[in-house]
Amino acid sequence: PGVCIATSGPGATNLVSALADALLDSIPMVAITGQVSRRMIGTDAFQETPIVEVTRSITKHNYLVLDVDDIPRIIKEAFFIATSGRPGPVLVDIPKDIQQQLAVPVWNPPVRLPGYVSRLPKPPALHLLQQIVRIVSESSRPVLYVGGGSLHASEELRRFADLTGIP
Repeated sequence: PGVCIATSGPGATNLVSALADALLDSIPMVAITGQVSRRMIGTDAFQETPIVEVTRSITKHNYLVLDVDDIPRIIKEAFFIATSGRPGPVLVDIPKDIQQQLAVPVWNPPVRLPGYVSRLPKPPALHLLQQIVRIVSESSRPVLYVGGGSLHASEELRRFADLTGIP
């Protein structure tokens, strides 16, 4: 996955277009942003932006780190979420006071994601697949137009193209 780091406020908001694009194009990405100190959140502090709320609809998941000891688990979960199911962006927002703390690293923290849904679509109904086969077979010049959602299916896609003769 791609990884990017931005400062709080305007630095974090500069990531908005990239996060939206990563979600729409199924690009796995972990964005780490700075935030004002925890005690300053919600006070309109200098360069405070509620980036978790701003990016909620354009990421697969968001984290606001509230305890330095949670960082190893959160980073591991962020990479898991970004790359599982339909790939996409995850944002990890770390307040300044958390950034300044010392932590004892936990190298293999457990992933705790109760209720996580990978956002993969349900398989199509058989009658819809039959309809697609009929339409493609009746087409005079079919073309495969494939996007980022096929990221980990290149072999299957190549086999499909070979079997159907569709360029």
